Amino acid sequence: MKLKKGDLLTLTITDLAFGGESVARTEDNLVVFVKGGLPGEEVRVQITRCKDRFVEGKVLEILHPSPFRVQARCKHFGPCGGCTWQDLYYPEQLKFKQKQVQDALVRIGKLTDFSINPMVGMSPEPWYYRNKMEYTFGYDEQGRLILGQHRSGHWDQLVDIETCWLQSPISNKILNLCKEFARKHGLTAYSSKTYQGLLRHLVIRQGKNTGEIMVNLVTSGEDFPQIPELVQTLTSQVPEITCIVLNVNRRIGETSQGEEEKVLWGRPTIREIVNGLEFEISANSFFQTNTQQAERLYRFVLNMAEVHKGSVVLDLYCGTGSITLHLAPRVKEVHGVEINPMAVENARLNAQKNRIENVFFYCGEVKKVLRTLPFYADLIVVDPPRDGLNRKVIQAMVAKGPSQIIYVSCNPTTLARDLKDICAAGYKISQIQPIDMFPHTFHIETIVSLVRCLSSVASRSPQPSTDNPQRITGH
Repeated sequence: MKLKKGDLLTLTITDLAFGGESVARTEDNLVVFVKGGLPGEEVRVQITRCKDRFVEGKVLEILHPSPFRVQARCKHFGPCGGCTWQDLYYPEQLKFKQKQVQDALVRIGKLTDFSINPMVGMSPEPWYYRNKMEYTFGYDEQGRLILGQHRSGHWDQLVDIETCWLQSPISNKILNLCKEFARKHGLTAYSSKTYQGLLRHLVIRQGKNTGEIMVNLVTSGEDFPQIPELVQTLTSQVPEITCIVLNVNRRIGETSQGEEEKVLWGRPTIREIVNGLEFEISANSFFQTNTQQAERLYRFVLNMAEVHKGSVVLDLYCGTGSITLHLAPRVKEVHGVEINPMAVENARLNAQKNRIENVFFYCGEVKKVLRTLPFYADLIVVDPPRDGLNRKVIQAMVAKGPSQIIYVSCNPTTLARDLKDICAAGYKISQIQPIDMFPHTFHIETIVSLVRCLSSVASRSPQPSTDNPQRITGH
C-alpha cells in the first residue's frame, strides 16, 4: 500500500525514538515516526510526510491509552516545546532512554562488545531541576506581547509561559514580573522577520546550592529608559536576585549570546557549588543545566578515571572547568581547552577561587590547539557539543597516546559514530554510564570510558566512518 500525505491509519505505538517521536509500523512493516503517543497505545494517525524508507505522522486520537500514561503537571505541555514526555511515567522514561543508547551503539556504531550500566535518574522528584532557562519575547495572534518557549514543531511561533515545572518557583516569579513590566511600559518584542523591536530573550540562571540568581535580559539595542525602574521592580520583589545583566545582540540570528554585556545591578556572575568546588558562572558561559545530576556525572568521571599523582590529563571542550577542577587533586596536571573566551576566563577564575594551581587553560578550537600542545596525555576527557567530534579532533586525540579516553556525550547518535572511529583506532569500551540530566525530555547524557588495547599503536588514525547520525529507536 502506497501511503500519501493526509492518509489516516490506526496503529499501535511500539517504541520511542531519540528526538521525542514515537514509533509504529504498518501492516507491511513500514516504519512510522509519530508526533504524540506512547508505547502500548492504539492511536489514530494522520500521515504528514512520506519518505522512501519511513513516513511521519501525528496522533489525532488515542483509542487505547498506554498503562504508563500519566497526567502531565504543566498546563503548557503539548504546545510548549520544552518537554516531550511529561505524560510518560518517569521510571519508564529511564528505561526507554537506556534502550536508545543501546540502539545507537549497535545500529550506528556497529558495536557489539559492550554493556551499559543502569540509567541514573533523578531522585526523589524529577522537577524544578534546571539552573538555567531561556525564554523568548514575541507576540500572540492578538498582537499582545508574550514571553515563553517556542511552540513544538514551530520555531517561528511562541507559547506564552506562566509556570514552568522544570525551573524553580522563584524563576517563574521573575518570568512573570518581566513580562508584566514589558506590557505595562509598552516595550516591544524583537521580530526575526522584520528585524524590529527591542526585547529578544530573558535568561534566568540560579545557583541551586547557593541560592544566587542572575537575570539576563537580551535586547537588540542599547539601554532603554525604563531600565532603572525594571531593576528596582525585580530587586524589591525578588530579593534573592544577586545580579542583573544586559546583553545586546544586534545580529539577525536567534541567539541569546550578546555581542556586548553590561552589568545593571550586582556582580557580573553568580556562584554555584558542585561537590565542594565553587564556580563562577557568567551570563554566556556553559554550565551543566542540572546541578544535582551534574554532581553525579562528575563523580562518575572521577570513579572511571584511571589516573595517579603523576598523570597528565587533557580536558577538551572544558567549558568553565568543571571536570578539570574535579580531576586536578588526583593528578600531576590538567590542561583544559575551550573555544569560548568568557568560559576560559571563568575557568581560570574558578581555579583561583578553589586554590587549584595544577590546571592550565587554552582558548581556541580543539583541533588546532591539540596540534600545538607538546606533550602526551595519560587521560583525555572530551565533552563535545551535540554534533560530536570532528574527525581531525579524533585523529589528534588518538595521536596524543592516552591510555584512556572518557567521552561525555549529550547525543547518543553522534556518540555512537565517534565511538566507532575511536575503537577502530585501537581502543575498547570498558564502561558506559547513562545519566538522566533532563527528565521529561528526550535528551540523554552518557559517559563512556575507553582504554587503549595493548596491541594497538597509539598514533594510528581512524578510518572515515560512512555512518551518519540518524533517528534511533529503543528496540
